[in-house]
Amino acid sequence: MIMKKTIFILSVFFAASILAQSKSKKWQIGVGVGIVQFSDEDASFIGDKYLFQIPRLNLTVPITENLSVDGAMSFNTFDPGFIENSVKYFSMDGSLRYSFNQVSEKFFPYVFVGGSLVDSERKMTPTFNFGAGATYWISDSFGLNTQLYYKYSLESFESMRSHIQVTGGIVYAFDGLFGGGGRSASSIGGACYYNQH
Repeated sequence: MIMKKTIFILSVFFAASILAQSKSKKWQIGVGVGIVQFSDEDASFIGDKYLFQIPRLNLTVPITENLSVDGAMSFNTFDPGFIENSVKYFSMDGSLRYSFNQVSEKFFPYVFVGGSLVDSERKMTPTFNFGAGATYWISDSFGLNTQLYYKYSLESFESMRSHIQVTGGIVYAFDGLFGGGGRSASSIGGACYYNQH
């Protein structure tokens, strides 16, 4: 199981590196939290209706001005006190994001599709994901990000059920592993302001 997780993580970062070599856009790394919600019917099967994840880690790499690839991992290692995790939930997510034009100088919404491997009490199960999110940039480098996922699990899988995941966190924009000229502070608010996503 650990070998599968390691191979998946390395594959995501390797693919991201290849896609970003010729780009001069900002990468983003984030840390945050998440909450998963199952329906009442599915909660009786899973063992819990709400599951709290902390930490949630993600890396976003731009491909074009509007497209980017995002990889994330969500853990429910810690019990925050107000939500008790009675079952295990670990997920590795990969998404292709499409960013719309900025709504305001600092607010950037997007939609995404992708997939996850969710490791529960039973076994690791794939899901098909779609959803939407947005980043609000509080400075040239730091932003607040939130996302709403719908994770669809095929009925043929007996170890997982479809569910909703809401995430929130802080993201940091940087030049990436291969450097490159991202947006500069002088371009904030201008026509060249980099379309963060």
